[in-house]
Amino acid sequence: MPIVYASIMPHGDEIVPELVNKFDADTKELYLAADKAAGIMVDKKPDLIVIASPHNLRLYEHIGIIATEFLSGELRNEYGCISVKARVDRDFSKKLYNEANKNVIPVILVNYGTSGGELSSMCLDWGTIIPLWFIKRRYIIEQLEMPKVVLVTPSREIDWDYLVRFGEIINELSEKEGIRIAFVASADQAHTHDKNGPYGYDEAAKIFDEIIIEIAKENKLGELLKIRKDIIDRAKPDSFWQLLIMYGAIKGAGLSNILNVYHCPTYFGMLVSVFV
Repeated sequence: MPIVYASIMPHGDEIVPELVNKFDADTKELYLAADKAAGIMVDKKPDLIVIASPHNLRLYEHIGIIATEFLSGELRNEYGCISVKARVDRDFSKKLYNEANKNVIPVILVNYGTSGGELSSMCLDWGTIIPLWFIKRRYIIEQLEMPKVVLVTPSREIDWDYLVRFGEIINELSEKEGIRIAFVASADQAHTHDKNGPYGYDEAAKIFDEIIIEIAKENKLGELLKIRKDIIDRAKPDSFWQLLIMYGAIKGAGLSNILNVYHCPTYFGMLVSVFV
């Protein structure tokens, strides 16, 4: 069984009701889209969720594959707090590592704390917590148990072809093991939309986001490989590397795009996109 679902999920706390004072029109639409994306995932009945985050371990020139017993973390601000705890499919993590290693992809299998049990738990980043919060909430609403999770952490220094191949291996393992996988690319888009933002303004932000929206909508993720590096450097997205993995993961799975919602309510763009 190949991968049955994939999504691009933003991770700005502006779309989480517990973490904001109130929504504006754009953030409300993004919130509703993220909730819908999570609901579609539940309907697809995956056995495993693989999520790629840009904000967990930053392993220079390597992809991290988390193999702790658990993933757990919380986000807290003046408005509230959200938390997530998930069990990891350690067996799949190890198989993914072994297959990637055979393909000479620079991967590291990561544990933390103890060899197993409650203390073998990777602390989650906001890039993982926010998408998983939407997903877990939908499972709770449906009174279902959320599947196990595998977290991968791509490096920005790795050759792009390695990231695509890594995604292909995820899909190949899905078929080989007969596991229904949902793949989530935790990804915010360009971060240089606002001169008052932390990264300033660059016209490349608009260019980059328009490209991503178009290639997602038209099922042409292979066009990622044609984006000029200087545009990426100037736009400062945190999405590109996870999207390359997603491209590899879904290109042989026959998935098509069914949902795209984009807004830029702050200095970075946010896109919710679903493929089934």
